[in-house]
Amino acid sequence: MLKIVIDTNLWIRALLGGPMTTPVLDAWKEKKFQVVISNQLLDELDEVWQRPRLRKLIRTEDAEYLLEQLRWRGLLVTICTVPPRCRDPKDHPVLATAIDGHADAIVSGDGDLRADDELRKKMTAYGVEIWGIDTLLAKVS
Repeated sequence: MLKIVIDTNLWIRALLGGPMTTPVLDAWKEKKFQVVISNQLLDELDEVWQRPRLRKLIRTEDAEYLLEQLRWRGLLVTICTVPPRCRDPKDHPVLATAIDGHADAIVSGDGDLRADDELRKKMTAYGVEIWGIDTLLAKVS
């Protein structure tokens, strides 16, 4: 089974009811891949969804349910690795989670993360690819 780190931006899109992210949630519910998660990513998701502009749009029950499911069903890893440098240091926990969780890929809506060829090369050395939603859905269908 594929082990995948889902970037926080995609979880937020899912909580907002984004049509592109619904199939990702469905595939996870159908156990087509395993989510790799860390406490740092859980904390980030919990912090981001509660930002005032998002909190108006996201139902508390939905956010709490997602966090509960990630804690219950996700493969929780402890971050130990200092990841390769990337353009945005806020992405370091995502990269470290993928490395320490021996993930097959990171799935992100962050075009900057996916477009960084040097980072992609360094992550491939750890056995981690960086995908968009379409690639994940193609792999699990």
